[in-house]
Amino acid sequence: MKTTALMTTSPRQRRITWGFGLAISIGMIGFGPLFASLWPGFDHSPWDVNTMLLGLGVGLCTIAYIFGRIAVAAVTEGRRTAVAPPTRRAYLVAGGGFALALLCLVIALSS
Repeated sequence: MKTTALMTTSPRQRRITWGFGLAISIGMIGFGPLFASLWPGFDHSPWDVNTMLLGLGVGLCTIAYIFGRIAVAAVTEGRRTAVAPPTRRAYLVAGGGFALALLCLVIALSS
């Protein structure tokens, strides 16, 4: 199983507690902008603000996924069918979401 610095430097119980806590809290924060940007009942007139909300929601939900995956990896640590920690792809998706949100924020502020 691949390990990251977070998995080797913090105790297992701390990874479980903080991982699940941060996954749930950040996921609940990120679900709002994601829901607002995709739901057809919301006003979608400024495309750059809508895309900024989409990028922010995707970034926050991906960060929540990363923390949840770290917590699940800590729970299943030492078992025969252990879950691997998050791969690099999740960090790239989160970075892409935040970069998209920042780019659309700059476009919205300049116009």
